[in-house]
Amino acid sequence: MKRFILLLLLLALGAGGFLLFKKNQAALESERSIIRTDEATLRDLELSVSATGEVLPLLSSVVKSEVSGRITTLNVEEGFSVKKGDLLVQLDRTSIETKVREAERNLEADKLRLEKSERNFQRLSELYKKDYIGEQEFLDAQTDFDLAKLNLEIAQARLEEVEEDLSKTSILAPHDGMVTKLDIVEGQVISGATSVSNGTELLTLSKMEELYMEAQINEVDVAFLELGQSAQLSFDSIAGASIPGEIGRIAVSARNENNIRVFPVEIMFEVEDSSVRPGVSATVQIPVQSVSEVVSVLLTAVYLDGGRQFVYVQNGDRWDKREVVVGINDLQYIEIQSGLSLGEVVALSRPPGFNNFDG
Repeated sequence: MKRFILLLLLLALGAGGFLLFKKNQAALESERSIIRTDEATLRDLELSVSATGEVLPLLSSVVKSEVSGRITTLNVEEGFSVKKGDLLVQLDRTSIETKVREAERNLEADKLRLEKSERNFQRLSELYKKDYIGEQEFLDAQTDFDLAKLNLEIAQARLEEVEEDLSKTSILAPHDGMVTKLDIVEGQVISGATSVSNGTELLTLSKMEELYMEAQINEVDVAFLELGQSAQLSFDSIAGASIPGEIGRIAVSARNENNIRVFPVEIMFEVEDSSVRPGVSATVQIPVQSVSEVVSVLLTAVYLDGGRQFVYVQNGDRWDKREVVVGINDLQYIEIQSGLSLGEVVALSRPPGFNNFDG
């Protein structure tokens, strides 16, 4: 009887052990079955430097007046296109025209004074030669004549100055462009820009045909860039728009932004799509290196361990950890220069039996 009971216990333990083994094996097989994989395939890869930035006009001017006055005529609105020399703003000319007339009268008076002093000097010169007058009287006449000439020059300069001020009441476009910002209205009194005053900003005139994007490139990536290098721009607000450009300027010194050293880089491009305007955000892709028909896998298949890179390669029903040498990547796929053959399957997550200390 005791032997029978012992036999039953042994059979029960054996059955339990077998069921536990099958359960663990099933769990292991289930875990293996959910590992995502990728196959080493030949691909063309391109390494690019990418950055975001703002579109700005290559030529943009803040227009100010050199003289103060009241706006009598405003010939433009925001969005207006103008040519160089077009009249933008006209200021009241009344007070300056009065100064011009006054300067003209003063000039005529000084001309008459000069003629009078010249006649007197010539007359006294003849008398002095004949010893009819003393030297002092002669020298005084010469001084009066010289002062009259100086006063005439001053009056002429004063007239030219007020005439120039009068011309400045007509504010002209400094170059072709579009009015992108307008800060004034008719009837407004503005102040002129002087050495002690910045003056009133009237409007901003931007040349819309030639724009550029300013991007901040980190100190590592900027080493790949050079002037004239081609680039491709896209715009968040314009679906499908893609415009070629080229690097026109790379800053010679870095800036510190959010504790990161970056170099401002300007990418020049020409605009045919009117929806690309100053102020819109843009993304630039600058190709710096490319390879063709190379063995590659998804970037997530490559792990780092002590400065070495490796992958998990499928070998039947198990996985082998294998060191590889990598090349460039396009942020999705990475080139495998050695250590992996075409068609081999790699894991995209750590297989069972490997932990974080394995890479």
